[in-house]
Amino acid sequence: MTVTSRDYLPGTWVMLHSFLQAHPDFDGDIAVLADDLADKDKYQLSVSFERIGFSEPSEKLARSIADLTRSVPKLQGRARRFFSLEAFNPARAGNVLFCDSDLLFRSGIDAMLAMDGAIIACGDRAQLIGSGRDQSSLAELDGSETRTPVRDGFATFNAGLMLIRPELRTPENWAALLGHLDHKVWGEIATQHTDQAVYNKMFGRQVTLAGASHNYLVGHGSALRNAAIAPMSEAKVLHFNGPAKPWHFGRHLDAATADASYVRAFQDWYSAYTRFLTSHHFVANTGSDIS
Repeated sequence: MTVTSRDYLPGTWVMLHSFLQAHPDFDGDIAVLADDLADKDKYQLSVSFERIGFSEPSEKLARSIADLTRSVPKLQGRARRFFSLEAFNPARAGNVLFCDSDLLFRSGIDAMLAMDGAIIACGDRAQLIGSGRDQSSLAELDGSETRTPVRDGFATFNAGLMLIRPELRTPENWAALLGHLDHKVWGEIATQHTDQAVYNKMFGRQVTLAGASHNYLVGHGSALRNAAIAPMSEAKVLHFNGPAKPWHFGRHLDAATADASYVRAFQDWYSAYTRFLTSHHFVANTGSDIS
């Protein structure tokens, strides 16, 4: 499952194609959540990816998002980020692997998929560098305490890549997740996170953390290097978190000036983009994929 929009489509193309290349035995369905795709956009995705379906957020979720963003105007421009909550809708069956559309799969994540737990994800920046977050406000702590992988059984995680098993998608959890979209609850959140804040408050004591290489946060590369996290060269998945998306050229110079590793990350993404375009060309014109 992924969330996209017309301005995110290049990321979605590359994410899906790189995932399927890294997992050639994948035989599941692909669910795309979006509210602004044209018929042509859906057709082009359908040409390249089998078993793909499109939907908008369910009525209850859409109404909850609308109520929240109306009460908290600063969230209006980021309303689509809450679409990911559909991954927890009890109406869905089986395991759900939620993937942000700004991911690049360099290799398979079979080790993560084989882990036990109702929700598997990778630590966020605060978790990885050892500072941690307050359990109520999610404000980042100053890191003065002894670094531990998990504080008092609570761990914060990045929502860009999550394996969600069926036992977590209960009516009770669904109602509680929607309840976190109440503006009164939202008032205590001290981060800029959206859906990720909801998941951390809900599942910070249930999450099983996979290694950081399964969701390497390119936007936090400097912090990860300072914390001696495995280098980007070993990452199975690159996550272009933050404003510097590979398809947003205007953001590249600032990003590369701040952290030269962006240059290599962008290079990897564009190589994957070329592979997707080649594959799409041959599928669209001959009906077969040569990639």
